[in-house]
Amino acid sequence: MGALTATLDGVAGPNPLSLQGIGGYFMRKLMIAPLLLAAAVPAAPALADVPYAVTPSGRTEAYFDMPVVGTSDRIANGCADNGWTLVNSTPTVVTCELPVSTMQGILAALTMGNRYSTPPRNYIRFNIAGSGSSSRVQASGWIETQMAFGQVRTQEMDGAHYHNNAMALLTNLDGRYPPGTTFPNHAYFGNQFENADNAGVVITSVEARSPADRAGMKSGDLLTRIAKEKIKHGGNLLDGMRHAVKAETFDVEVMRAGAKMKLTLPREYRADIVGPAFVEAPPTEAPALAQQIVPLSPADELAKFAKLKADGVITEEEFASQKKRLLGGG
Repeated sequence: MGALTATLDGVAGPNPLSLQGIGGYFMRKLMIAPLLLAAAVPAAPALADVPYAVTPSGRTEAYFDMPVVGTSDRIANGCADNGWTLVNSTPTVVTCELPVSTMQGILAALTMGNRYSTPPRNYIRFNIAGSGSSSRVQASGWIETQMAFGQVRTQEMDGAHYHNNAMALLTNLDGRYPPGTTFPNHAYFGNQFENADNAGVVITSVEARSPADRAGMKSGDLLTRIAKEKIKHGGNLLDGMRHAVKAETFDVEVMRAGAKMKLTLPREYRADIVGPAFVEAPPTEAPALAQQIVPLSPADELAKFAKLKADGVITEEEFASQKKRLLGGG
């Protein structure tokens, strides 16, 4: 059994499906799904080809409760931790190159290039904006290949598989969903799990009064099927959760103490995200220097008038008048 854990639907933490807990789901499907769709578009989209988290902007984005520089460092380290090549890293842009498998390379060549083109390369870019202690990150991905005469051909990755996995990466790096994000396409469970050596996922906790709790799911159950969708590892969960919304209730299969059990869950959806919005902090201005006016003493003023008299600016009579005033003589 793997030691890495994740939430099944995000209720026990900020992450809907943690990158590690879904068994490399990001790494497997981020690159191959857009290529497969480009090579052969099916008559009807697969059930998992819908976004899990639908942000208000419709973009693949998350908010980070840290300054821009810290967010950039967090993402750059996340790329390195996944074994990706860091192409460039600035406070506002991080670009990483992901490995392309042999099969993905063949598919890319079929859809984008020819036998004279270079092997395809896969990139993901994170644009970071922010002010003060908050940052907003938007992710975009593409595959590119160079043709015989130097032209670069690119294919944007904008499908639901890409979106789901990029969002999983961002939230795994401590990003949070923007307020107003909805989850209209997948069933809500209310538990956490860890992978079980390709035999299913083990439930590690169950939230009180959640659909899983009301159906009788318990920690230690081995979840093997959701709405007839076989679950071998965390990478199958989105497919099962998508199947589960087709009816008002759905069945799951678990193994408990060596016995197979079937449980029925009500169809519910994860609540919309509420929370602090990303607020642009007002520009800071250098404080104005306060003007401090110190009144002159009578002796200083008298010296000033004496100087004016000596320079011929005022007459003897004018000087005498000011002297009388300063010394209180009327």
